[in-house]
Amino acid sequence: MKNILKLAFGTTLFFSAWASAHVGLTSSSPEDGATLSESPTEITMNFSGDVRLARIMLHSDDGNEIAVKNNLASGGYTVYWTAMGGDSHKISGDFSFEVK
Repeated sequence: MKNILKLAFGTTLFFSAWASAHVGLTSSSPEDGATLSESPTEITMNFSGDVRLARIMLHSDDGNEIAVKNNLASGGYTVYWTAMGGDSHKISGDFSFEVK
């Protein structure tokens, strides 16, 4: 029984350390789900550690890719991103916002 508890405890420590070692998106501007009264002048992302951004794409709700530098018309938008964490772990995600 003691060995099973040691194994369970060791496994829990391993996976909790592994999960916390990876970098993730902590916040963005615009925030996920935000409704803006005008086009944002910039899109920013904050991560829990150092990352190297590999790709950022902005898509309108109709699925078309939009140049990030464009003044955005009214509608919904999704930012798709891919980055490399300091531990060489590839991470990706997305967040959406709307311009009224």
